Amino acid sequence: MSAPQVPIPPSAPATAPRWASHLLLGLGAVLVPWTLWLAATLPERHVARNFDIAWSGFDVALALTLIATGVGLLRGATWTQGAAAAAATLLVCDAWFDVLTSAPGTERMTAVAMAVLAELPVAVACAMIALSASHNAHHARRLQAVVLRLTRRPHGGRAADPAPQRD
Repeated sequence: MSAPQVPIPPSAPATAPRWASHLLLGLGAVLVPWTLWLAATLPERHVARNFDIAWSGFDVALALTLIATGVGLLRGATWTQGAAAAAATLLVCDAWFDVLTSAPGTERMTAVAMAVLAELPVAVACAMIALSASHNAHHARRLQAVVLRLTRRPHGGRAADPAPQRD
């Protein structure tokens, strides 16, 4: 005899005011000519202050999103999808900027190797987690419901007698 299925309501789709979709579409459209203008007018080389702090801060954000994704997976949390998507995005950005800002030669080869062998494969894994997170959360909730049902006390409010211990 199988246990009865516990109905789990499907997740509601994300909602936002209609103006938010129009705003985001408009901003995306405006970025196209802006990006073309930047590509044509920016200098090839630029020295930046606080370069070390910028990259260190970026790596802290990347580490936090990876940790959050791991914690979310362990807990079967519904927010895992967002953490995994953020981690994937940051990993792709990290690979992109590491390769493009590296000096030719050994530094560039190291950046390409890190991108191909580490950053991009982990980004793909995080993207796959993000795409399947709602499915995983659904199964985690079902498992939690089964465990809860199995650990309930029997009628009468007393726990079942434990099995006798053997020495």
